[in-house]
Amino acid sequence: MPILKPLPDAMDPDRDDDEYWAYENGATVPEYLEWRRTGVLTVSMRVKWWWRRTRRVLR
Repeated sequence: MPILKPLPDAMDPDRDDDEYWAYENGATVPEYLEWRRTGVLTVSMRVKWWWRRTRRVLR
């Protein structure tokens, strides 16, 4: 049981598709699919994704 309630735009954690995993990682679906296809995760992608995840938590 989580201590904090989920954000209003949070996706259902029972989903197991690319859209959900992109959301969890802070990526857009095309960014996530590009990473899955190439296996390359650059520093700029990591920073961008980290910021998107952090911004959701800070709201």
